[in-house]
Amino acid sequence: MTSDIIERVKRHRDALGRKVIEVPEWKDDEGEPTVIYCKPITIFEMQRWYKGISSDDISVLIDLIVTKAEDEDEKKIFKLDDKSKLLRTGEFSVVSRIAGEMMEGSDEVEEIEKN
Repeated sequence: MTSDIIERVKRHRDALGRKVIEVPEWKDDEGEPTVIYCKPITIFEMQRWYKGISSDDISVLIDLIVTKAEDEDEKKIFKLDDKSKLLRTGEFSVVSRIAGEMMEGSDEVEEIEKN
């Protein structure tokens, strides 16, 4: 019984697919917005990011983006070395919006479940 439910959990996660986040503030050379793809975030990942941080440490937003941001071909956009650069140069409202969109539930799940 329990393994059946776990399989349902896995199917749900897989059905979510990847989120697409447009970042118009980070335009490329042609003036097009940066597009970031993100697979669903698991509790295990969130636990790892929050482990050992203090309540006033918001750098977890950068950890989330560096870890989860992918390009169209599912390749990581950022390297671990980019964390300090993003902390120093990333404008807060843009970084927090991206991280927030990565953590949001998907409206598409309802559509998938209806079909």
